[in-house]
Amino acid sequence: MIKDRNLKPGMKLVAQYKGTIYHMEVTETKDGIRYRLSEAPFSEFKSPSAAGSEVMGGNACNGWRFWSLEGQEPKPRQSKATKPDTTDFRRIPGGRAWCEACCKAFKVEAGTTPTACPEGHTPDGTTTEAEKEAATA
Repeated sequence: MIKDRNLKPGMKLVAQYKGTIYHMEVTETKDGIRYRLSEAPFSEFKSPSAAGSEVMGGNACNGWRFWSLEGQEPKPRQSKATKPDTTDFRRIPGGRAWCEACCKAFKVEAGTTPTACPEGHTPDGTTTEAEKEAATA
């Protein structure tokens, strides 16, 4: 994110979009300040927002938030999807639990903690004897 909007010619900006890093330089032309994007066929823009929109395939873009000064880019985002810290199956409505290994829900008696799903998967990822037998059958 660019906090100081007073960009000078020669400043370099970077942005990451869908895993690709884009580079842009602030330039001075006879028409005033322009933003030159190195990765686009039409590479000169009147604003950081117009350059960001080009990168995003024509979608509206707030260029001041999209671009960062080179060397001041934000840390890469970590995936929001994380494994739960618990060693229990994930509970879902209806008195059921969800097994991540086989991607199936199964019934759980109220007040109990399942030690394995009907397929034999355990919360800690080990394989039960029943699962080993089913795999070799």
